[in-house]
Amino acid sequence: MLYLREVVPFVPQHSRAIADLRELLDVSEAEIRLLTRFMGLERIVTADGLSTLDMLLSIGQELLAQADRSTVRHLIHAHTVQHLAPPGLRWMDVLREKLGLGEAGAFSMSHQGCVIGLSALRTAEGLLAAEPAGSTALVLIGEKALSSVMQHIPGTSVLGDATAGVLVALDGPGDAVLSTVHRTLGEFHEARHMSEDLQQRYRQTYTPTLVSVMEEAVREAGLGLDGIDLVLPHNVNRYSWTTAARILGLPVERVYLENVPKTGHCFCADPFMNLWTARAENALPPGGTVLMVSAGQGGTFAAAVVRTTAREE
Repeated sequence: MLYLREVVPFVPQHSRAIADLRELLDVSEAEIRLLTRFMGLERIVTADGLSTLDMLLSIGQELLAQADRSTVRHLIHAHTVQHLAPPGLRWMDVLREKLGLGEAGAFSMSHQGCVIGLSALRTAEGLLAAEPAGSTALVLIGEKALSSVMQHIPGTSVLGDATAGVLVALDGPGDAVLSTVHRTLGEFHEARHMSEDLQQRYRQTYTPTLVSVMEEAVREAGLGLDGIDLVLPHNVNRYSWTTAARILGLPVERVYLENVPKTGHCFCADPFMNLWTARAENALPPGGTVLMVSAGQGGTFAAAVVRTTAREE
């Protein structure tokens, strides 16, 4: 079983109102009204003056401050957008060197949209199974929006700059990952470049598939929905989650949506950021069980059930 020994987010202090982004995003006033009044988005966090590498290094140093770096066998960066830096930059080598992880294998993961952060947990678990007892992996998650094309999903969301990191192992202490479920609907791989017919089909398929993946993760954990204290979603918008909660018969109050208007949708880092803030704000009972969920453009869906430990942040 995989354990999340420590989870740390990097949420920039700066933010911008979505209502002020019309010119930057090159969208209509009607689109701004849709995003803010109907979808429940208000602001996005912005990492002014910082790069993705800066944010990841900060998280890595915090996670490793009290850890034995010699036990870290794998350094993984999970990111939504396929290309974040020129190949010549050798980004992962820079991270490994600056974090003092000379013995760790280092690689990045992508091509799964915003579910890649949750998917990386399964990858880390598989890799650690082949390592000596006591080994750990450092998973860094997320990126910075580099353009308006990256930042805006028409009719759906606006993306902010935040990242997260997790130090994981096959033993505790930490939050125990009871199940992980991943599903890809390959016919929708063209994402925003799909034909109108495919886009319509995806809109019809999205919520039922999301709900199905959530239910499957709960079943695999040996639980029912009544055993889930809090759903920790990706922060795409409020509307899609109130719809999913209604289909599940789940009170919307058990879906943690507090960050949606504050941060916007921060790529694949959202569920991990939500785990940290829900715990810090006492929205999660000590030792509670959470359902972390995300969906990605291209028809990807993932969910993980995690039994948390009582800890102070």
